[in-house]
Amino acid sequence: MPHIVVLGGGFAGATITRELERHFRRADDVHITLISRHNYMVFTPLLAEVAGNSIEPRHAVPPLRGFLSKARFHEGEVRAVDLGARVVSVEHADGRVVAIPFHYLVIALGAVTNYQRAPGAADYSYDLKSLDDAIRLRNHVLATLELADVTADAAARRALLTFVAAGGGYAGVEGLGQLVDFVRKALRFYPTIRPEELRFILATRGAQLLEGIDDQLGRYVIRKLEDRGVEVRLGVKITEVTTATATLEPGGVLPTATVLWAAGIAVNPLLADVDVPKDKRGAIVVDRALRVVGHPNVFALGDCAAVPRGDGTTYAPTAQNATREAVTAARNLAATIRGGRLTAFHFSALGSLATIGNYQAVAQFGRVPFSGLPAWLAWRSVYLLKLPSFGRQLRVALDWVLEAILPTDIVQLPVRPSDDAVANAAAAGDLRVETPAPEPGHTEAPPAERERGAGR
Repeated sequence: MPHIVVLGGGFAGATITRELERHFRRADDVHITLISRHNYMVFTPLLAEVAGNSIEPRHAVPPLRGFLSKARFHEGEVRAVDLGARVVSVEHADGRVVAIPFHYLVIALGAVTNYQRAPGAADYSYDLKSLDDAIRLRNHVLATLELADVTADAAARRALLTFVAAGGGYAGVEGLGQLVDFVRKALRFYPTIRPEELRFILATRGAQLLEGIDDQLGRYVIRKLEDRGVEVRLGVKITEVTTATATLEPGGVLPTATVLWAAGIAVNPLLADVDVPKDKRGAIVVDRALRVVGHPNVFALGDCAAVPRGDGTTYAPTAQNATREAVTAARNLAATIRGGRLTAFHFSALGSLATIGNYQAVAQFGRVPFSGLPAWLAWRSVYLLKLPSFGRQLRVALDWVLEAILPTDIVQLPVRPSDDAVANAAAAGDLRVETPAPEPGHTEAPPAERERGAGR
């Protein structure tokens, strides 16, 4: 009895599992197993909405068991893949490591955030790759507002109220756009914090934002972000992050308690120990049928695979490409088992969408670019329809309606104290920075008066 094992429950893994169920729905002799570290699929386009308090966290993570009918699900961490023995080692929550044999394997383990370019970024910045990341970022932002509300030292307040995003791609632009909305809406609960004290910075190595979209749309994004008070810095990289600073090049050391890291991804490190051909970034090399080169019973797709185009390049690691690759890979895997003909993967992107907050977005379908409220409505409509069930669609739609008419929720969800960089920095004294010399035209109170004022 053929046993197909799928590694990863993201866009690629979840989609190919559903497609395999469709191909083998009447084949009782074919078994399918999906292995994922969580029992839910992270709908990554909505993580910025979670961090920005637009939707409830659990509504951005559809349960994997909820849309599987034939496949068996295993929640566990993949620890090793032995292609020679055709066995996958999986660690369960209780520490048990089990060996799961396979006849056919699908590797869709995705990617992780790439922190290699900036020391300290892995420890002191925040990203948007998982549900935990989005919740931690939201809690952290609220923690900075709470601490700023009771901090009289001007320099410390500036650091607390400075929010930096590293990366000018979709994650950086959408993440910062949501944070701008969230923080400004939350200020009604923090009367001691003035809107003009807030500072938002978007730094990217590139020459434009959202590279690959129409140049006119890229300029539109910059203009709209700047209209909302965001400092957009092109050609600037962040080279180091600490609990209380970010080093910009050019730009120098910037006091800040919040860095959103969206400056690139790296292949899942587990694949380093898998004996398969890889490209220079560590992605698994596959043929046009999405089979791993040299291993006709193993398929790879999504962010962890180098999927070739006809022109010698590879497809970009996007959710749109991953779901389309999954459809082709499932068809080819079924053909491999049944002795059918394989199909070469080919796909042209249907379009691009990015929301920038404040009911604004940009969109491009084919050669047709548009922006503003129509693009924002298109963004929400497209991603709402992509959710895998009507129940999940309804929950997210209701969240959006309530978020538009009710005050923003500033309740911090429970986290471990060690997870909060603001608390760590405050405890270590890193945020007790010296106040710089006053700007021209401003008079600073003598030290004694500052101390008296701090106790009011």
